Amino acid sequence: MSLPDVDADVLVAGGGAAGLVVATRLALDGRSVTVASSATPATSLSTGRVLLDHDDIEAEEWASFFLAQFRRQGAHYVMSKRPVVAITNLGTGMRQSLTSPLFDWTPKDRDVAVIGLVGNSDLDPDLVSLEMGRSRRAKPRPYWFSPSFSPELDPGGFAEELGNVLMNDVAEGTVVLPPLPHNTPYGLLAELRKRSGKKVVEAATPLSWPGRRFQSLLEGTAERLGVRILRDRRLLSIDVNGREADQALLSSGVRAQRVTFNGLVLATGNVVSGGLAVSGREVVDPLGLFRVSSARASGISSRQLRATLSSGLVTRRGKAVTTDGVSLRNVFAVGSLLRGMSYPLGRGLGDVMVHAWEIAPAVEEAL
Repeated sequence: MSLPDVDADVLVAGGGAAGLVVATRLALDGRSVTVASSATPATSLSTGRVLLDHDDIEAEEWASFFLAQFRRQGAHYVMSKRPVVAITNLGTGMRQSLTSPLFDWTPKDRDVAVIGLVGNSDLDPDLVSLEMGRSRRAKPRPYWFSPSFSPELDPGGFAEELGNVLMNDVAEGTVVLPPLPHNTPYGLLAELRKRSGKKVVEAATPLSWPGRRFQSLLEGTAERLGVRILRDRRLLSIDVNGREADQALLSSGVRAQRVTFNGLVLATGNVVSGGLAVSGREVVDPLGLFRVSSARASGISSRQLRATLSSGLVTRRGKAVTTDGVSLRNVFAVGSLLRGMSYPLGRGLGDVMVHAWEIAPAVEEAL
């Protein structure tokens, strides 16, 4: 059983931050772009917080374009000239460049109450209060709230009930909540702020709504510009003729789909995301086409783990190099698939997205 064939100027394999950014910039230049996304991207599992180099021109360009697109979708981020410390759901600090001043919890907030929702494991107010009492001067007051309404299934009932509690039973002026779902990025927090008359913020939290929210903003931006996103598509093979690739085979369950393209961008992630594989003691390309090596790295005590997480595709001027040592003219690698571009090594969302933004003109030139 097969799916309809697809023709595109560029196929991007990988639907996380790197893949969506390079796809968006190519679509902005008028190219037809198809993104094949095989699973939950690492972006969706992140905190959705971004650290950028404010003095980097490419980072400024990325922020200028994407923040305007995010505002169209209801997310009002700003890029600070200096990194801002946000407080996480563990009560620790996290540096970020993109902030949402109305809704981010920072050390500047005083007179704080932390609200835990019974049945929601994202935020434990007792744990946060204990940690902040040890590490910071301001110790927030913990509260627990057992909602009668689901914030996802009945946001109106949830907002009315919790808003009354915050207004009548919580004395503090700033209220910290776990990340909440809503049809707009911060819609429920804004509604609670309106109902309670308090400053309502959220903690930076991984494996929850902030990462999904950021992923959704990137997808919305790409699709708004005409990028076609094929979900549940895994890259099975690439057809290489001479020094370039021209077709790829995707799979969705038992169904196959062939894509013909002029350019290919690999953004499938590293070992953690499945873009690379472990064979014995080596990290390899699961397609068996491209050369993999590790970069010098520090910060992880285990030599084997450090080598694994720093491994990635070998490239020349952004172009992927085959196991035979040939750089393919129209195949590029971006994001954590590159050697050394790994979050455990300190390379986060900002590095991944700026690199993807930078590589797009080279892809364009190769078409």
